[in-house]
Amino acid sequence: MKTIMITAAALACLATLPTIASAGQDVDMTELTCKEFMGDPDGIMPTIFWIDGYLSKATGNTFIDPDQMVKNVQDVIEACKDNPDQKIFDLFN
Repeated sequence: MKTIMITAAALACLATLPTIASAGQDVDMTELTCKEFMGDPDGIMPTIFWIDGYLSKATGNTFIDPDQMVKNVQDVIEACKDNPDQKIFDLFN
């Protein structure tokens, strides 16, 4: 049941994905900074889901761990507090 709820939330979040950029504008996720990430509360979860999917492809991990997703968001927010110019993508590498 928890997985279904997370999946539904992810799909709902994906509908708001363009919030980090203007609609129709490409976003280079490797260049997204903490300042941009933190400045768009509606884009936080879609961004985390995108990064998780990207890294899952690289590692072959096909599972969604809801608890880990929440921890990832908390970790990114904590790391971004003192370094607004840090690139989000680099926090996961």
